[in-house]
Amino acid sequence: MKDQFTYISLGTLTGAVTVTILVVEFIKDIKYFKPLPTKWLVFMISVVIVIFTSIARGEFRVINLPLYFLNGLLVTTSAMGSWRVINDSMGSIKAKSMKENN
Repeated sequence: MKDQFTYISLGTLTGAVTVTILVVEFIKDIKYFKPLPTKWLVFMISVVIVIFTSIARGEFRVINLPLYFLNGLLVTTSAMGSWRVINDSMGSIKAKSMKENN
């Protein structure tokens, strides 16, 4: 099976957003993360992914920390927006299905 994620793909906006959504969905109900508002959890995971990817690719530089922070914000807002679109679409499909069944 070919690798689904590589450090190169994680270094893209699409890759970082996808992994952020997957990780957050998987861990958000764990006792230690449950008290955190989801947007802060998404931000923390996004920044960790951006920094870890940079380290793994041998590109990490302390001087770039502000850029990692800004890229983390971009990944955060993109991930939250993507999740909202998916969630709203699924809600519309469910509502339509319920109307058709009645």
